[in-house]
Amino acid sequence: MSGESLVPLPQGAGYGVVVGVGLAFGIGMVGVNKFLEKFLLEKSDHTEMFMVANRSVGTGLTASAVISSWMWATAIIWTAAQGYLYGIAAPFWYAAGVSIQIALMTVLAIHAKVKVPNGHTVLEIVRLRYGTPAHVIYIFLCFVTNLLSVTSMILGAAGVITALTGMHIVASTFLLPLGVVVYTVSGGLKATFLTDYVHTLIVMVILCFLTVKTFTNPAITDLSSFYDILVAADKTRNIEGNYQGSILSFKSKSSIIFGLVHSFGDFALVIMDTSFWQKGFAADTAATMPGYMLGGISYFAVPWAVGTTAGLAAIGLENTPIFPTYPRKMTTSEINAGYVLPYTVMAIAGKGGAFSLLLVVFMCVTSTTSAELIAVSSIFSFDVYRTYINPKAHDKQVIRVSHWSVIAFGIFASAFATALHYGGIDLNWMGYFLATIICPGMFPLAFTILWKQQSAAAATIAPILGLASGIAVWLGTAYAYAGELTVMSTEAQLPCLWGALTSTFSSAIYSVIITYIKPQNFDWRVFLLLNEVKDSYSEDSSSTGPEATNPIADTQDLDSVQHPYPPEELNRMKRAGIIASVFSVIVGLVTWVVWPLPLYRDYIFTKSFFSGWTVVSEIWLFFCLLVASVYPIVDGRDVLLKAARLAWQSITAKGEGQYQPEERKGAHDQSSSSGVDDERNEKVPAGVEDKSKNIDVVSVS
Repeated sequence: MSGESLVPLPQGAGYGVVVGVGLAFGIGMVGVNKFLEKFLLEKSDHTEMFMVANRSVGTGLTASAVISSWMWATAIIWTAAQGYLYGIAAPFWYAAGVSIQIALMTVLAIHAKVKVPNGHTVLEIVRLRYGTPAHVIYIFLCFVTNLLSVTSMILGAAGVITALTGMHIVASTFLLPLGVVVYTVSGGLKATFLTDYVHTLIVMVILCFLTVKTFTNPAITDLSSFYDILVAADKTRNIEGNYQGSILSFKSKSSIIFGLVHSFGDFALVIMDTSFWQKGFAADTAATMPGYMLGGISYFAVPWAVGTTAGLAAIGLENTPIFPTYPRKMTTSEINAGYVLPYTVMAIAGKGGAFSLLLVVFMCVTSTTSAELIAVSSIFSFDVYRTYINPKAHDKQVIRVSHWSVIAFGIFASAFATALHYGGIDLNWMGYFLATIICPGMFPLAFTILWKQQSAAAATIAPILGLASGIAVWLGTAYAYAGELTVMSTEAQLPCLWGALTSTFSSAIYSVIITYIKPQNFDWRVFLLLNEVKDSYSEDSSSTGPEATNPIADTQDLDSVQHPYPPEELNRMKRAGIIASVFSVIVGLVTWVVWPLPLYRDYIFTKSFFSGWTVVSEIWLFFCLLVASVYPIVDGRDVLLKAARLAWQSITAKGEGQYQPEERKGAHDQSSSSGVDDERNEKVPAGVEDKSKNIDVVSVS
């Protein structure tokens, strides 16, 4: 192809998707929320709905949301680039690095649901246990995590949109979050679940099409010819650290390093990104474990299949006339900016494929950004405004601050991404750098939920020391290896690996040592003092004093505190926690030991093994499509039928005032997967026995 054809789509296509489709989703979400409010009485202007979707999201929608939460634009873009750089092993290690984190988050989500049933953000939990100093530290750490997450997504997506359409990168950077801000402000967390579903459906359908297209096009007609093209390309290419320098060998030093750095970063993202905790709080108690487990297993296929097909196809097609850069090879800056995937799609599917990828990138970045916006808004509304500025804030005041926080953060993140772009920072640098910065708080924050002896001093000091240690090692090793500190030297694999390892494990060591000096014996029942936010204008909120709005109830005697869930429900959730723990161990062993280690030897994939490897990844990808798009409909069929029936009654009602929406008896009416009675959501005041349900005082262990 000539240089003129590097940009296959007109700028109008870019603006049409980024602005037009984005605003269409925003307007559509406003309509959906009006529908939910009218027929299902789900009001997004109430904090419990805006922040945690009334804790009523079912298994199907939870699984879809987990998949969409990891459906980062950077995931599909970066895995293709790493597959191009290091061969067939890199996409697998990307997938393995994600699945184990989702499995572990299943355990944390269940523990959080049991121990903090009325939680909104993980930062509330930190403040309740450790006090203000630790709370401020984790506000900073979690905000930085959210900011860097959104920034990396915007950087990667804006670069690809520019490559596909020629749209100015600053324009795409600022316009990408526009539609997300609109529907997030209008709908809250439930809006992100619903739009996540639509986004993920579109993304999965297109990804299934594009990955199959990589070996069913005029240049690569089937898997046999795909392998032959790769073998031919292998003769002119040598990957340092791979067995015989081959792209078809799983024995790849660089792929292992990439997998480790990526895994540490994703571990921290799951724990330090407050959006994952919010989706755990939002899930129905019966949906948390199966939803997270199913989503984690399904998502494994996305980076594996996309990286294997698109990344390797780029290697095979780069020397053919259909590749956009032919006759030259891609430059380092193009690879690091994430252009491997768009160039490959242009080669195999032309303008139609380019437009499909444009939609995929847009859907991915908006889907994940929406959850990040809600997470940041919860930090500023709950953990800053309602804690330090206006402790007596009522529901509508908290929502107002949340809305303004969403808007402000959307603008700030775009400006920050633009500054990084002009500073020479690209997707590859952000991907490797991220772990060093966000890992220090990972273990101390997890210990907050799992280890009752961690002291406030340990939780506060350990992340700071870990961050300082990680940055020092990262910069020190970068200088030692390269003799200078530049963008290129600081994104090198080994310095980033040493920095990530130091940040992660030094903070854990610091926490254990400081705790050992003066351990805490925390009573988990303290977490039950956290209350839901009440609407001062609602009929069931008779009190307007501080006790009605303070997140911590004024209770001195913990023996009088009752858990809002009945004993049988708590026992069921504890069993689910054990199952989730076993599941996490199995996922870790399979994806990091049983499956990959036998392949890490002096071996080059044969044609039959390569064909089987690729076919399995494709079958798994189609399974992910079913889980993300079909299962939520099947699981939520009762709610959908109810909504359709009520809408039909409204349309066919004769005369004004004939239609009256059904009153909801509990928040769980909207979840078809919940096997627990609605009555469990009716909170029992501390110290008052509920005679109707005969709930005994239950301690949380």
